Amino acid sequence: MLSETLTGLSVYRRVPGTLLKYGLWPYQFLPAIMSLVLTIGLLVGFYFAAHGTTAWLDGLVNLRIEWLDKTVNAGIWILTFLALLAAFFFVHKHLVLIVLSPFLGKIAEETVKAVKGEAYAQSQLTFTQSLARSTWVNLHYFVRELLTNLLFLLCGVVPVIGSVVSAVGMFATQSKFLGYGLMDFPLEHRGFGRRESDRFVRSHRGVSIGLGAGYLLLMLIPFIGWMFAPTFGTVAGTLKALDLLDDEAKTGAPGSPDEVGARPQGGG
Repeated sequence: MLSETLTGLSVYRRVPGTLLKYGLWPYQFLPAIMSLVLTIGLLVGFYFAAHGTTAWLDGLVNLRIEWLDKTVNAGIWILTFLALLAAFFFVHKHLVLIVLSPFLGKIAEETVKAVKGEAYAQSQLTFTQSLARSTWVNLHYFVRELLTNLLFLLCGVVPVIGSVVSAVGMFATQSKFLGYGLMDFPLEHRGFGRRESDRFVRSHRGVSIGLGAGYLLLMLIPFIGWMFAPTFGTVAGTLKALDLLDDEAKTGAPGSPDEVGARPQGGG
């Protein structure tokens, strides 16, 4: 699992070279700008939500001892900020993948064609079809991720060890489901139905965690990361999915390009 995670993370090093080699940079800029605008909008919204929530909680807590009141209020502000920051990352990645799905799907399609040739991309979804598929896929993963994170959140009740398990588990869970979404874009253009894509990415959980972790780490870089995390993540997911499909083709495993062929695009 660890080695697969590292290979999923390391594929991000191939992204700039791939974009330069095949002239794919022009496909990056529009979704990058849209991602930046969406991210700033969400940050502003969560900032005002944090301000309003802390003001409301401050009004509920009014201790007579001034220093204790200030300490409690500061603690409330920090906890509220951290909770909303976690909620931001949780919501942001799925929202971005849904809103930008037609553009990210185009990036994946062009990457597949550039690396493997025109004939390799078996399916070309319309704008509406790509949006509908990405919405279904990401809402599906959103629910699964939410339920799993709630379990890890409960682990945080246990001091020290529980908090560590909770933090690591939530990061790994978010990375895994994010990686699933990133690899779905190239799989949809290879003719995989939604259920086929889900089975494929679940068989490569370690790789998915690495891909998602790379995306989340990029998001920690202000502005540049906010712009290019979705597009770089899509190219990284595409390159890794192609590698995995090639490996399975050599072994004749189900899900290989020869097995998939030109499948109809639908609910799987």
